[in-house]
Amino acid sequence: MRAYKLYIFDLDGTLVDTRPDIARALEKALKEANLPAPDIDEVSRAIGGGAKNAVSMLSGLAGEGLEPLLLAFSRAYEQMCCDNTRVYDGGEALLHRLKAQGAKLALVTMKYRTPTLKILSRHGLTMFDEVVTFDDIDKRKPDPDSLFSLCARFGASAGDTLVTGDTVTDIRYAQNAGADCCAVEYGYGAMDEILALKPTYAVKSLTEF
Repeated sequence: MRAYKLYIFDLDGTLVDTRPDIARALEKALKEANLPAPDIDEVSRAIGGGAKNAVSMLSGLAGEGLEPLLLAFSRAYEQMCCDNTRVYDGGEALLHRLKAQGAKLALVTMKYRTPTLKILSRHGLTMFDEVVTFDDIDKRKPDPDSLFSLCARFGASAGDTLVTGDTVTDIRYAQNAGADCCAVEYGYGAMDEILALKPTYAVKSLTEF
């Protein structure tokens, strides 16, 4: 794997395993709404498109009927988002190494800003030069607008940028901008669908960087 000027990482399923706490928050919100709670596999499949999409998928609700449940989930998750979340092997060391080499680091996630910053702070992942969350932008992955903005800020071309993620959305985000991409094979996405997009790299662990 060659060196890049700008590295963009996804969060859930890429740097940290957030499934246990997301599942607990969903279970709490759904139980209070008298709806069946999802299992961990259902949660994994729902993660990646933002909280609203995940809650809609798991509850079957949409429109105005979804809003109270989404609010209940968001409140619960903000409280428990760090309880059982863990950093994947090699994640912290990789970020420190890339930073020491002079690369710029950005996080682009579909998670809301408050839990994102809590997780990063709790787990010592505070070396990012920019953190872009669901709240910050209107054009979200796989639209490449935020990638172009990051390139402009840090003086990097798309060709000198590597996006690392665990879903089809992350790979398309990179490819839509003409950037290289690295798929992590341990995440939440369907690996056959991801590999069909021919990512630049695929790793089984962040220790392989």
